Amino acid sequence: MNGTTPTINTQIKETIAPKTTKTKTPRKPTVPELFIDGGSTRTKYYLQGISDSYQSIAREFPKGHELPLGVLGVFAMGDKSYAVGDSAESLGGGKIHEGYANDNKIKLLQVWIIGALTMHDSFLFKRMKKQKEGTINIDLKLSLLSLSSHRKKEIDKALKEITFTFDEREFKINITEYKLYPEGYGAACAAKKILKGMKSKDKRFHILDLGGGTLTHTPYSNLNGVPRASSQHSVSGAGVMAITEFFGKEATKGDTGGNIYHASRLKETLESSHMVDDQYKAEIDLGDDTKELGDRLYSGLQEWSREIIGVRELLRDIKQLIRKRERVFLTGGGFAIQTIRHFVLDYLDNSELVTVLDNPQDVNITGIKS
Repeated sequence: MNGTTPTINTQIKETIAPKTTKTKTPRKPTVPELFIDGGSTRTKYYLQGISDSYQSIAREFPKGHELPLGVLGVFAMGDKSYAVGDSAESLGGGKIHEGYANDNKIKLLQVWIIGALTMHDSFLFKRMKKQKEGTINIDLKLSLLSLSSHRKKEIDKALKEITFTFDEREFKINITEYKLYPEGYGAACAAKKILKGMKSKDKRFHILDLGGGTLTHTPYSNLNGVPRASSQHSVSGAGVMAITEFFGKEATKGDTGGNIYHASRLKETLESSHMVDDQYKAEIDLGDDTKELGDRLYSGLQEWSREIIGVRELLRDIKQLIRKRERVFLTGGGFAIQTIRHFVLDYLDNSELVTVLDNPQDVNITGIKS
């Protein structure tokens, strides 16, 4: 009225939805995975970032036998007690079991697994600190190497119930799942990674694994995905233990001046042997004196490659594969020893197609995680 335009006051109310708090889904605890390679001379394992090994020796004690507490590798299982690795060697009494003898890789599978857990410097201790009393239950995934898959029923039985006592605490291990890998599989993973870096178009490659008890050749596919093994050729009784025996036989030929060469000393001498200007050097400690046995070691290696028919034929096969331009990767504790490595490379004409994998003594375990 009076010429004034009326103003209309409109208010728009903003509707704000009430805040909703999202309920966080509890994160499922990660099940730790134990990789274990029960070798004839050393049992290698990888668990939660730690890779280690111990001698494949277990000392078994009867019920009631008192053992030191809190010592790595010492535990009780059922009515018996055990010590593995260095602990087995340092303790007296009991019955000795060795990894390479009497099918012990399978028969004592629980012992080797518990041995790895009790040798680990933190795995069990962390759980003991967190749970002060009662049985400690642990879920565990397992990856087994160097065990034949045709023994699956026996492996299933061995893994059904694993209970043991360590440092006066009771543990129960529940194996949630397990996998079987062929001998040298971790090395094959490492080799495939090298080939990928080289942008290699090779259709297949080969792993030559020299362990404590066996020499094994495995061809692997280099096509897409993980390496796939085909037929495997193992020469039983042709590993580092056999080389040590041939070395010992050569060392005691002729007049040794009344010296007695103990097997353990010969083994240590072999492990520390090395090359100097293409000469084999192997010095054995005789207490007040030392003796150089490099020439005897070389003779022993020659005998190993000639006298064990399986070794001779396998190395000849490898030579033929190299002539066909197929690559070969060397792995296993034997190739960690410089003199053995030099001898085999020389036997294979130092071909550029032959590669010694880094850390050959451990790569069968660590390579899976690479």
